Parts: sequence; structure tokens; C-alpha cells
Amino acid sequence: MLPETDKYLIESIRKGDYAAYEIVFKSYYSMLCKYATGIVNNPDTAEDIVTDVLVRIWEFPEKINIHTSLKGYLIRSVRNACINYLTRRHKRFQELNPETIEKLNSFLPVPNSDIPADQMIGNELEAKLDQIICELPSECGKIFLLSRRESLSHREIATRLNISENTVKVQIYRALSKIREALKYYLE
Repeated sequence: MLPETDKYLIESIRKGDYAAYEIVFKSYYSMLCKYATGIVNNPDTAEDIVTDVLVRIWEFPEKINIHTSLKGYLIRSVRNACINYLTRRHKRFQELNPETIEKLNSFLPVPNSDIPADQMIGNELEAKLDQIICELPSECGKIFLLSRRESLSHREIATRLNISENTVKVQIYRALSKIREALKYYLE
């Protein structure tokens, strides 16, 4: 049976109560990051996975389906997200057979200079990424650049911009979601 405090928090989140969401975020974030790190063996990746799971709760509260406890639901959600991440990563890096490699090479542009094809693709990808970042809402883009290009922690960004760490996490999640969507052609 679901504890009363969990029921209250879930119902409040469904009604759009950001304070209730913040309580859930602050209460479980660190523990979930440690748990996810134990599965994916990378603290940065674990942090991204946990942030994704928690932001999804805020963005899609109607999809929350909890029967026993909020903590159990969050652990199960993070575990499933970690497994999905590892499965996608494994599929992405499986050895390709020679026929597939030849087929992929046939799609590459023929270089007309001394620049190797992989460098051309890297340059194209970097230009596309810069374009996507420029198209992000200004605060979102600024936070993302501080995080990824200046390697500032969430706390450092929050202090510099005088905002909450949670806002930083949500904005980075939004930026990453838009970037993943825009670059899906390159990531397939």
C-alpha cells in the first residue's frame, strides 16, 4: 500500500506543484545517482539518466503509476533507464560486418581535398551542434554551454547565474533532449 506522504507528493506533482516535485528531487537525487553509477559505472552518465527519469516525472505526471512506494518506483525507473542505456550502447558499438561497413562507406561524401572523411563528418557534426545550441532558448543554451564547454558543475552554474541547481539540471536535460532529437540522424 502506498504511504500517505507518497500519495500526497504524487497528487501534488500531478496538480503542477513544483515545491512537491522539488522535495522528491532533493530527497532522492543523490541516492539514485549512486545507484545508477553502480550500474553504468560512469557518474556523469548516471547523473544524466537520473535527471532524465526525474524530469520525465515533472513533464508527464499523468504517467506515474505507483502501487507500493515512491522510492521503489524511482529505483525501478532508474534501473530500467540504466538497462536501456546499456542495451543501446551495446548495440551501437557491436562489431560491424564488412558488408555493413562497405554500405556505410558508400553513403559518405567523396572527399575533394586532403581532409579525411571522418574529419569532414566531425566538422559537419560540430557545425550542426553549434547551430542547435544557438537555436535553444537563451537561458537553456547559456546553461548548457557553461556545463559542457566550460565544464562547470551544476552548483557552479547555479551560483554564477543565481538560480537553483534543480533549474540547471532541468535546463541541461531540456538541451540534451533537443540536441539528441536534432542529431538523431548522426546517432543512428
